[in-house]
Amino acid sequence: MAVKYSNNASTTINGSITASATSITVNDVSGFPTLTGSDYTYLTLSTIDATTIEVIKVTAINTITKVLTVIRGQDDTTGAIFSSGDICELRLNAAMLNAAASQNDDALGTAVAMSIALG
Repeated sequence: MAVKYSNNASTTINGSITASATSITVNDVSGFPTLTGSDYTYLTLSTIDATTIEVIKVTAINTITKVLTVIRGQDDTTGAIFSSGDICELRLNAAMLNAAASQNDDALGTAVAMSIALG
């Protein structure tokens, strides 16, 4: 299980989603990291005017249907309603950094140097 990253990944939501939806259709997944097995990434959903922001944990990305399988309300955010055209981006956030740090701790619990692979 590893947190995955990519640079400048951004798309828009394709269709409205409820505050509890666990599948989100987006318009483009090409910029997001490839997830296999138990890999995951964190994305941020935002209304166009940025009045509502939610961090989600993405556990699967279907590159054909452009559907994200997600766990809502991560990193001290709450599941929210979003509309078609709202923003879905890979942004640096505390959840992502904490996950990277914890997966790179050695057996004694001492943080070791991190090497982050993009892709």
